[in-house]
Amino acid sequence: MNGGGVNFIEASLFILLIAIFAVPLASRLRLPLEVFLFFGSCIISLIPGLPVIHVPPMVVFDLFLPPILFSAAYFTSWRDFKFNLRPIAQLALGLVIFTMVTVACTAKFLLPGFSWAEAFLLGAIVSPTDASAATTLVKKLGVPRRFIVLLEGESLVNDATALILYRFSLAAIFYGTFSFMHAISQFFIMAIGGAATGFVIAMVAVNIVQRLEDIKAETTFTIITAFAAYLLAEHIGFSGVISTVVGGIYFGIKFPEVSSSHTRVHAKASWETMMFIINGFVFTLIGFELPTVLQSLGSYSYLDLTIYGLLMSFVVILTRMIWIYPSAYLPRLVFSFIARKDPMPSWQFLFGIGWVGMRGIVSLAAVLAIPRYLQSGAPFPNLNLLTFITYTVIVTTLVIPAITFPLLAKLLSVNGEDNKLHEEAAARVQALEEVLKAIDEVKIKEKIPDHVYIEFRNQVERKLKIIRTQLGDNPYSLLSEDYFSYKKLALAALAAERNALIALRRRGAIHDTIFHNLLNELDIEDVRVRSLRV
Repeated sequence: MNGGGVNFIEASLFILLIAIFAVPLASRLRLPLEVFLFFGSCIISLIPGLPVIHVPPMVVFDLFLPPILFSAAYFTSWRDFKFNLRPIAQLALGLVIFTMVTVACTAKFLLPGFSWAEAFLLGAIVSPTDASAATTLVKKLGVPRRFIVLLEGESLVNDATALILYRFSLAAIFYGTFSFMHAISQFFIMAIGGAATGFVIAMVAVNIVQRLEDIKAETTFTIITAFAAYLLAEHIGFSGVISTVVGGIYFGIKFPEVSSSHTRVHAKASWETMMFIINGFVFTLIGFELPTVLQSLGSYSYLDLTIYGLLMSFVVILTRMIWIYPSAYLPRLVFSFIARKDPMPSWQFLFGIGWVGMRGIVSLAAVLAIPRYLQSGAPFPNLNLLTFITYTVIVTTLVIPAITFPLLAKLLSVNGEDNKLHEEAAARVQALEEVLKAIDEVKIKEKIPDHVYIEFRNQVERKLKIIRTQLGDNPYSLLSEDYFSYKKLALAALAAERNALIALRRRGAIHDTIFHNLLNELDIEDVRVRSLRV
């Protein structure tokens, strides 16, 4: 405790506890976890005696952004990203600039005392979307894969666009000058330099990972790579965001090829845990900021603040909806080859893409990173109102789509057009066919006894037969009973083996080291079996 109040560590543990207990509820209700973190931050802000915490501005970016961006980029499908580069660019470049301009114009004339530089700063802060919140919401609703690809690709690139524009807006406030031509040239220099930096660092990192041959060292090095890509680019004067995104994409392509299965399982778990904690810390910070922000806004009535926040949120949502349809229709009308290569999506699909433009952790980090004082020593103008409106926009764009989109998806029939399960089954079949070829070669080369070879081959062939039921003319019906049954038997067998090991350990029949080694093998197999879609 701190003078009768709650300190930052205690508040962070509290919000993480809320997040932990909210995970099953969020999954059951199909809501993004960020909605529950928002409520947690509200609870924290109501606790009396909170200390005033001023985190150094760049610490927010340097500490939180690299892992957020790197992890998102790592799991991006490069094949899908390349195919959808045009619509992603329209969303991540065109829509970000359009949003910044419309928000800036609205803020300039709606918010009292806002200069153009402050208005554009607000526009840059609220323009990037949060893919993790949106994809959490839509993945369980059976939407087309392209829907998710566009959301994730947009979020990756628009973070870079928005944060570069954010820097220019901050510079205009600090130095009082702004050159459009200088900003354009700097934008391209920062973007190209950042991309080159991230690519080089990721290439070097992949080569180093191949030589480490230790699970903990390799996992830790992936985290260091994320920070290195960001910090080195920033030190040189390039975009750390673009560097981290490019590095993450390249790492996502190459890391599975050079790392062991144990390392991949360990790294995935470590990164997911770290991202969970980072989300908790960022929402804790805003919970600590809110009381100070609200106290300093005493000259505004609660009605005025509510109107300002909701109107700016409405502008953000409406701007996205206005942009979506012309940006989809016009290129196909002007360039016929685009229409031939990429037919027009349905209006329902486009409406869904527009509606789930959620804001989240990047906008929070950006507003928390604003310096509290100018170089002259004067307070940063309208900082508290900026923070309040950003928080309101995040809350509104999180909560409204989270509550309404499941129903909208049904009404609009935004259903999957592709059969991901069929593609997955085909990949499994091809992999197992390669297994059969490989074990035939090993039998001859290593002189494997016939009875061992036959037993092992029979196991593979049984698995292959079961998975092939997913490729029939009528998959996922009664033909799939074997597929369901295989998974049930496999999980039952793993549970029985695990219970037997626990019983042996309790009796002292096996050493703890042996127990953990065998349990680790079972856990990896359990993850594999549970990944089978049924």
